[in-house]
Amino acid sequence: MNKLKYPVIVAFCFGLFAAGFGLNEYFKPHRDVKTAQVFDEFEVDDFIAEFLDTPKKAQEKYLSSNGESKIVAMTGTISAIETNLNNQLVIELKSSKHDAVARFTLLDEEKSKAEKLKVGDKTKLTGVVSAGAEFDKDFNRYMDAILEQAYF
Repeated sequence: MNKLKYPVIVAFCFGLFAAGFGLNEYFKPHRDVKTAQVFDEFEVDDFIAEFLDTPKKAQEKYLSSNGESKIVAMTGTISAIETNLNNQLVIELKSSKHDAVARFTLLDEEKSKAEKLKVGDKTKLTGVVSAGAEFDKDFNRYMDAILEQAYF
């Protein structure tokens, strides 16, 4: 038993350390989009053009595999206001230069502000980039840019 005493204690300490680290990561608060710093502001045309012209560079610039994608603010004209299957409000900002749009899924607390908006209004929305616009050759159509956790 004496020979196994110290390796068992060391293994137990490493186990406690790993459990503590795992619990710390699990209970870490999510990023508050409204208080986080906005990475960039631009017109919806510029954002969509950047993804269509240089997709690889734009993906590296705005998207992150660890869930910390960039927060951007865009100004554009509303082309549609819809409700998705999760009963969340989705606002589309249309590009005047391309057929692609930027789809913003609003935070639930933003619904009351969105009630005043209508198609054709010019507005500014801020959200987390989830996917960029791209042209799908198989379907011969543009895929929309997706932004989540959006707010005014």
